[in-house]
Amino acid sequence: MDLLKGKVAVIAGAGRGVGRAVAEAFAAEGATIALAARTASEIEQLAQELNTRGTRTLAIPTDVMKTHEVNTLFERVHQELGATDILVTNAAANGPVGMIWETDPDAWLELYDVNVVGMVRCVHAALPAMIQRRSGKIIIVGSVAGYSDAWASRRPELAAYGLTKAATNRLARMLSEQCKPYGINVNCIGVSARTRLDHEARMELARIHGEPNPPAPHEMPHDQKTLPEENIAPFVFFASALSDHITGQYLEANTLPDNLRA
Repeated sequence: MDLLKGKVAVIAGAGRGVGRAVAEAFAAEGATIALAARTASEIEQLAQELNTRGTRTLAIPTDVMKTHEVNTLFERVHQELGATDILVTNAAANGPVGMIWETDPDAWLELYDVNVVGMVRCVHAALPAMIQRRSGKIIIVGSVAGYSDAWASRRPELAAYGLTKAATNRLARMLSEQCKPYGINVNCIGVSARTRLDHEARMELARIHGEPNPPAPHEMPHDQKTLPEENIAPFVFFASALSDHITGQYLEANTLPDNLRA
């Protein structure tokens, strides 16, 4: 459909899972893509695949915990691809798993630096040019973990992760108000998929509870897992002109809110 034709999209956390699926979907809609992640081999392989398909793609290894690397990311994008039209902040980690008294407070701080401050670094670097052009789309990957009491009841050992996602969800809303006068749309999407990150959390929970290891995503029947690709439609919508009238919203990609569950 070429909904993103002529647009430059930067995707932080693009090496695998939902980030990779977003990159492939944006490429299919005609965008030029900048892939950012810590693992160079993953984004370089994806960049090669997308370039082969005819999508101009740049792989830029980036650690969102390092301000100078994030700044370099956007400088290179501007120099080699053009102005950033779309930013997707997807870089995240699970952090410490366990009850608060069993975990290291410094590990909580490190997780906050990745999941929250890492997002802030990306937005901070991307916004000046967007403000100057009075145009831009920012999509922040949030989570049901940041607001759902039912989720907290099922996974209290993931409190550190839930805390960072509550901050992420709320910051997206506050950022939307800051950006509204400049024609920049900021929206937040909660995703749910059996990715490596999700599997690592399930493995640690199983260890804590003395339960058998859960099956890896590739070992599960397709009808028993949610694939990253099943989260993609809202990303394309929020990145495109179809959503020019929408900002400050939170949307679950494929999970019903608690109040709508049977």
